[in-house]
Amino acid sequence: MKIRVLGCHGGELPDFRTTSFLINKRIILDAGAVTGVLNLKEQLAIEHVVLTHAHADHSRDTLFLADNVIGSNGKGFMLYGMPVVLKSIKQHLLNWHIWPDFTELPDKSNPVITMQEVESENTVVINGLEVTLCMVNHTVPAAGVLIDDGNNSVVFSSDTAPTDRIWELAAKKKNLKAVFIECSYPEEKKELALLSKHLTPALLRDEIKKIGRDTMVYVYHIKPQFYKRIIKELKQQHLPHIEAVKLNQVINI
Repeated sequence: MKIRVLGCHGGELPDFRTTSFLINKRIILDAGAVTGVLNLKEQLAIEHVVLTHAHADHSRDTLFLADNVIGSNGKGFMLYGMPVVLKSIKQHLLNWHIWPDFTELPDKSNPVITMQEVESENTVVINGLEVTLCMVNHTVPAAGVLIDDGNNSVVFSSDTAPTDRIWELAAKKKNLKAVFIECSYPEEKKELALLSKHLTPALLRDEIKKIGRDTMVYVYHIKPQFYKRIIKELKQQHLPHIEAVKLNQVINI
């Protein structure tokens, strides 16, 4: 499994891009930074987009990707998410007011975007990968994602405050190789983190312990204005294998 980090931050400033991962060149997990990173050929190769939730920093480039595909006579892509997430995208973004409805363009029988609902704790096979969504604890309906290629598996927390079920599922994966987990705020902003349903470094440590064994931990969704402080605090958690992911990093699982 080849994971390319297109965007990995919890906000946007120069040199900081919002969340998006490219998996095996064909699958996008969250679309916070796609069209400003990938060239057109790479964008046209995308066949599947999986959204954890509808917040703009995870969904916005779905819109621009669709526009680039239709403008280049591309074949379109499948958009996956929990039913409530796809409903939100349809109602609030692809509504002909904010953006054209690419589930109807160029026509309803051959749209650029085809939506596929995936209920929480259900699994769909995407390009040979088993992809399972699991509801987590955020301000809007959001799903963590487990991805298993048959040999190795990884889990992405999505945006979440302390939660349980995703870690119960991860703990059952004997082939679990890595956890990608959000960490948005430093400890002094813990109240804000809990209010907005995100994690701090200490809360992250407690979440990882729920898996019950050591595994590689990749941290993402760090707010740019707190980046240096959070990196320092992550080191103080004394987790044996932890790394903040970087833009354009390629991780082979």
